[in-house]
Amino acid sequence: MAIKQVIEYKSDNKYFAGFLQAMIKESGILGSVSQSEESIVLKLDDSDEKALSEFSMLTSKYLAHSLFLGEIQTIKVDTDSMYPEFTSPTYNIAACPKCLENLTDPASQDYLNDSLRCNHYSNENSENYFDDKYYSPHYSEGSDLLVVDPKSVNSLFIMTDDEIKALFCIEKPTLKVTIKDEALKELTGKKFINIKSPLSIKSNLVALNARESEIDYLFFDGGDDLKVVVVQKNIIIVRDTRGISKKLQNLDADNVINRFLNISKEAGFEKASLGASLSTRNGISFLLSNETGNKKVINFQPFRLKDVLELMHQDENKSRLLPNFAKKYPQIMEEFSKNDAYGLFETIAAILELKEKSFESLSDKSLEFHGNGGVKIDTNFGDNGFDYVSFIGSIMSFKLANTKEHYLAYSLFEALGDMAIATLSQLKTKFKINNFVMMGDMFENSVLYSRILSKFQQNNHYFSKGFALDD
Repeated sequence: MAIKQVIEYKSDNKYFAGFLQAMIKESGILGSVSQSEESIVLKLDDSDEKALSEFSMLTSKYLAHSLFLGEIQTIKVDTDSMYPEFTSPTYNIAACPKCLENLTDPASQDYLNDSLRCNHYSNENSENYFDDKYYSPHYSEGSDLLVVDPKSVNSLFIMTDDEIKALFCIEKPTLKVTIKDEALKELTGKKFINIKSPLSIKSNLVALNARESEIDYLFFDGGDDLKVVVVQKNIIIVRDTRGISKKLQNLDADNVINRFLNISKEAGFEKASLGASLSTRNGISFLLSNETGNKKVINFQPFRLKDVLELMHQDENKSRLLPNFAKKYPQIMEEFSKNDAYGLFETIAAILELKEKSFESLSDKSLEFHGNGGVKIDTNFGDNGFDYVSFIGSIMSFKLANTKEHYLAYSLFEALGDMAIATLSQLKTKFKINNFVMMGDMFENSVLYSRILSKFQQNNHYFSKGFALDD
C-alpha cells in the first residue's frame, strides 16, 4: 500500500515540490512527487515504517510554509509505479529552514557563511541573488521594517495568526500591519507599517547580528517586491516585482485586459466574465470577455484637478460649496492653486489634510476607523464618465461638516467598493454574466477588500490565488 497526498498548490513554481523530493531522497523512503497546473501529488510507500517516520520528521522540521498552499487530501492507494525524480529551477526565495540552521549553528561548516546558497529543493543549480539593500536601526520616511526576531512579533505588532504565517513563509512577502509598540509608533510617526522577515542570506546575517545586539528591528527601502494582503483566511498578492507569482500568458496586447483574461482563465471563467480593475497605476476600468471579444466597457477618464475645480465653479450647486470651503480651509485651496496637477488620491489626501499626499496615506488613515458604516460619498456617473465633481464635492462637504479624517477615509474606500459592486451588478444584468474578476492594487486597502468579500458574497466573484492583482 502507499500513501497518496493531493496538495492544492496555486502556483506554477516548482520549489515546494522540490523540497518534498529532496526529503524523499534524504529519508530513503520509496516515493515520488509530480506537479500539475493546480496541485502537487506526493506518493509514499508506507511499508518501510522507519523511512516513513524519518520523512515525517524532516517535513515537520524543515518544510517551510508557502503562500500558495491550499487543502491537502490524503488517501490510501495500491502501490504502483512512481514518477521520475523531480527537479526544480532556481528561484529567488528565502533560505530554507535547513539553511538557516546551518547558517546559525557554530558547529556547522556553513556557520555565518555569507555566500551560502540553498540547494535543498532539488534545484538543478544554485544561484546567489544579490541583496543591495542597506539595513539600519535608524528610521527614514517611507522605510519598511525588517523583523529580526520572530519572538518579537506579538509585542511589536497586532497581527492575526494567518498574517504571521504569511510573514514567515518561504516567499517572504511584505505585509502592512498595525503597530502595537508605543516606542515604534513614536519613532516612525506611524500607526501602520510595511514589514518583512529576512529573505536573503545577507538580511539573515544582519538580523542575527541585531538580535545579538538586542535590537528588535531594522529599517530598509523595501520597494514593491512582493506585496501581500491577508484578510481572514483570504490571501492576495497585490504586486510582485520578484517574479514569484504566476507568469502571465500573452492573451491580449492591453496589459489590463491581459491580466483580466489570465485571472479569468485561472478562475475557470472560460466562456464569459466581467471584471473590475481598481488600480492606482492603470486607473479604474470595468472589463468584459465573452464570445464577441474582450474589451473595457467602462474606463474612468483621467482626473484633472484644475478641470474639476473649474466645473465646480460652473455648477449651480457646487459653486456655493467652494467659497464656503475656501473660507474655512484657505490653506487647502492655496495648496490646490500651487499643485493643480494633483492626481485623484493626492487631491483627497490634501482635503483630509494628510501629511503625505498619496493613496497609501489615505489607505493608512482609513484603517484607523474601527466602526461599521461610513458616510455616503457620491460615486455617480454622468454623460462624460465618472462624476469627479460630485465625488470631490461630497468629500469637501463632509469635511466642512467636521467629519473626522479617519472616518471620511474609511467611507471613501467603502464607497469605491459599493461603486464597483453596483457597476458590476448593472453589467451583469446587461450582459447576463455572473462571473466576476476583481483586480488592481487598490485592494491593498483592507477596507475595500473586506467590502467586496462581505457585500458581494452572493455573486461569483474571484480574487486570484496565483497571479498578482496589478503590474
